[in-house]
Formats: sequence, C-alpha cells, structure tokens
Amino acid sequence: MYKPFLEKMCPMNIKSVPVALVGEALTSGVSPLYELHQVACELPLNVLSDVKQRIGDWLASGGKETDPYIKKTSRVCTESLPGIERG
Repeated sequence: MYKPFLEKMCPMNIKSVPVALVGEALTSGVSPLYELHQVACELPLNVLSDVKQRIGDWLASGGKETDPYIKKTSRVCTESLPGIERG
C-alpha cells in the first residue's frame, strides 16, 4: 500500500564506494578532522583560524575529509603542540 508512495518520495539512490576508500576508512580508525578537533583548544587562535580556512577551502573545492592534504594538516598541528609556547 505505501511502497509505491515511498519509492516516489525516497528513491533508492545507492552508489558503489571504491574499495580503496572503504579499506582506508576501516584501517585508519580516527578521521583527521576528529584528531584535529581533539587538539583545537590547545592551538593558538591565529593557527586554528588559518587551519579552519584552509580546510574549509579544500572541502569547498571538492576535496574530501580523507585526502592527504587534510591528513597532513592535521598531523602538522598535532605534532607541533609540544613546540608551541604556552603562556
């Protein structure tokens, strides 16, 4: 009774996902953006603002959260924390 109505309102648009992407998601464990989120409060405001702008521009231009650029940006931020002077 409701099936034809639901099919019209919510057509099944299932697309295949590349195997490499699935494998990366399963093996990486934590997304680079989550890692960055965990240390954001420890970063200086000007650094955080710059990183936010860069990542936003990257995603707006069609990049993905799992791209090497995002991973590198996150890694640089998390690795630089011990070197940041707090005060």
